[in-house]
Amino acid sequence: GHGAFSENRTVCNVTGWVLHSALLVPYYSFKYTHSRHHKGTNSMTRDEVIVPRTKSYRGLQNKPSTPAWITETVFEESPIYHLFMVVGISLFGWPMYLIRNISGPKHAEGASHFNPNSVLFKPENFWQIVISDIGVLLTASAIVYYSFVYSAATVMCYYGVPYLVVNFLFVTLTFLQHTDAAVPHYNDDAWNFIRGALCTIDRDYGWVLNTCLHHANHTHVAHHLFSQLPHYHAQEATEHLKKKLGKYYHYDNSNFLYALYHTYRHCQF
Repeated sequence: GHGAFSENRTVCNVTGWVLHSALLVPYYSFKYTHSRHHKGTNSMTRDEVIVPRTKSYRGLQNKPSTPAWITETVFEESPIYHLFMVVGISLFGWPMYLIRNISGPKHAEGASHFNPNSVLFKPENFWQIVISDIGVLLTASAIVYYSFVYSAATVMCYYGVPYLVVNFLFVTLTFLQHTDAAVPHYNDDAWNFIRGALCTIDRDYGWVLNTCLHHANHTHVAHHLFSQLPHYHAQEATEHLKKKLGKYYHYDNSNFLYALYHTYRHCQF
């Protein structure tokens, strides 16, 4: 949906529709909301994903900004609780975002990416959302069909498990690229496009993971500044950006799982 796959928009859209549909993702629906994410990165009112809830929203205006004040029970402040939440959100946060827009902006809470009349879309987007839904429906039908032909266990093995792995990587990468104690989310009076784009964190997970992820995890600053840049030029662009941005370039090479747990536990507001 970024328009970086081909100079031909039809080729981009057809390829995107086929591949997204195969992953049960409504292509045009996500294309539109993801475009607004790029245009409003780390804005408290413009961004479309990983928008933190404020203390006033949670009814905690007069309490310190520490995780202990988020909940009232000892269990909900325990490491095992946070680990459980991290695993649950990592595996199922993506479909819940598509279905109920969890972690999205407050004005669109509960909105569905599958509803052509959702507040997420303009009236002129109606039929493209329907086409997106048809693509997902075709994939879901194929899953059901092959479950009867080969068994649900077989389909779970060859489709379900890889699907959950994709969900885990997509959710965790997005969360970690836009959430850290070192980067703010801005209100309208302070936000602009450059500030938002520079609140992206490049995270280095080592050669194996970096290669498997096509280096998307440690070239994300470049991606947000130049979203139509082909991924195969992102590493080269990142090296130049490091020199130009200096202290304004955010980078972290913590262990992937440590960074995930630590960030989720401490970045609550």
